[in-house]
Amino acid sequence: MREQEILVFDREAVPTAWLPEEAALPLPWPELTAWLTGAVSAGRWMGREQAEADPRWKQPIPYLVLRDPTGAVAAYRRSGSEGRLHGLWSVGVGGHVERCDEAGSLAGTLLACARRELAEELHLAAGAAEPGPFLGLVNEELTEVGRVHWGLVFEVRCGERPRPAAELRDLRWLPPAEALALPLERWSRLALALLEGRDGRPAERSRAAEWG
Repeated sequence: MREQEILVFDREAVPTAWLPEEAALPLPWPELTAWLTGAVSAGRWMGREQAEADPRWKQPIPYLVLRDPTGAVAAYRRSGSEGRLHGLWSVGVGGHVERCDEAGSLAGTLLACARRELAEELHLAAGAAEPGPFLGLVNEELTEVGRVHWGLVFEVRCGERPRPAAELRDLRWLPPAEALALPLERWSRLALALLEGRDGRPAERSRAAEWG
């Protein structure tokens, strides 16, 4: 079987300010898309096994924070393919950008991945929920997982609570403050800070931009 290929970015091509040791960075979507437009040569497709072991490359992960009409967030206990996070709780649904997501631009490819993850993990039909608004970036360099991944966080506003896939069987809907009391993975704590308009250091929230 052919090894799965995923999108990665050359770490040295990513602005240093976007790769803090551990923080969330509020960022307008147009600023990210402008960088993506000029960063085509910084991205490449790489076998997942190689990418997971080489911190010279950062794997962009669309990280989707789901909210229901009451403002509650979806939280679930991690299982699935990333064994290093098993047992921790997450408020983010997402995954690697794969060849099947490839579109006419890097921004379009990231958006295609986000939509695919919504369909696979939550059985959402096209148009039932869209990624947006974009909130910003999360990064941490303190763990093996963090050193090779890079989170692009956006909110998904659900008209009703979707039916989760088997991997999310422990899914609960909680107010953000209650979700923070769970043993969360690092990215989830950072993503909740973005959701509440903080970056963890703290800083003023940037105006969020819708995915286009």
